[in-house]
Formats: sequence, C-alpha cells, structure tokens
Amino acid sequence: MNAQPTVLKATNSADFLAALPRLTGMTAPESLFVVLFDGPRTLGSARIDLPQELEKQLKSPGEEIAAWLRTVAEIALKGDAVAVVVNTDAVLSKQPVSSPHGALTGVLADVLHAAGCSVRDALAVGSDGWASFVGTNFPQLHSLDEITSSVLHDPEHELLTVDEWRAQHPERTTEDPEEIADMAAQMRAAGSKENRS
Repeated sequence: MNAQPTVLKATNSADFLAALPRLTGMTAPESLFVVLFDGPRTLGSARIDLPQELEKQLKSPGEEIAAWLRTVAEIALKGDAVAVVVNTDAVLSKQPVSSPHGALTGVLADVLHAAGCSVRDALAVGSDGWASFVGTNFPQLHSLDEITSSVLHDPEHELLTVDEWRAQHPERTTEDPEEIADMAAQMRAAGSKENRS
C-alpha cells in the first residue's frame, strides 16, 4: 500500500515560508529556493547559491549575475507557476527593498514576470524578518515570529545542511546550467505523471 503524501495548505506567505523546510528538506542560508507549481500543487524545489559579492554585482551588473538570473528563469518556466525565496543571514532592514537581498528579490521577480512566469510569491528572509515582493511597490518587513507561529511550522522537523543533503542525494545536485534545466524538466514530468495516476 502506497503512503499518501502529506498535503500542506499555505494560505499566506508566512504559511508558505513555514512549510518551505519540509518542501526542501534542508536548511541553507545564502541560497535561493525555487518552488515549482502545477496548478495548486508543488512539483518540487531547487536550491541555487546566491550570487557572490551581491552588493557589488547589483551596483555594476555583469554577465555573472545575468547568467544567474537566466538560469533561475529557465527553471521557473518549467512549472505553471513559481515561488522564489531568497534566504540569507543578513539583515533586510525596515525597508527591505533597500537591502542587497531585498533588491535581488525585487529584480528577480521582475525578470521572472518579463520571462513569462506566473510568480506566486517572491520572498526574502533575513535575520531580522521577511518580506514579500509580489503585489506591492513597498515591501514591508514582517516578524519571523509569523513564520514560527504558523500552523505549518514544525519545530521538530529535522533538516539537513546543504552538504548533508548533497551527500544523501548525489544524483540530484549539480552546478551545470543544462543539468539544472534537465532536473527541472524531470520534476515537471514526475508531477504530471503523479497527477494522472
């Protein structure tokens, strides 16, 4: 008998962030999480290192950050919709859009929209709070307590570090853009097959 998958119903951004650790299986600061959707259901997630020297790259954008944004867009387009989460140990500040990680989240949301992605949410999570960059020109800093007080937060859920996750899933980790795109396509195919069964 097949075990039924756990269904997590997020009704807002804080719920989604509370559920994210169970969707990804890991804790990973300085990472972007890309969660693909097929209708209301998630297909899977991908984790990508954030660009190095982020503040410098945002002030003087070059090919490195452009390639990073293209890779994220290629993955995001594999689903019907996408949610992205910029996760950092840095401070977002009371005006998240003015922080490097907030600025990156806003740029990423714009790039994904321009690429034709349906963006469910674009979130930044820092050491001092979190903010959503979808549906507003002035993202507000929210308390991390909103995440931990969500009914979807599971404080007993054990998370792997990135290195532990890679060691347990060697076939599902890569730094090659083409392989990343292939993995995203496999997530889409697996989700479609599951929905047909």
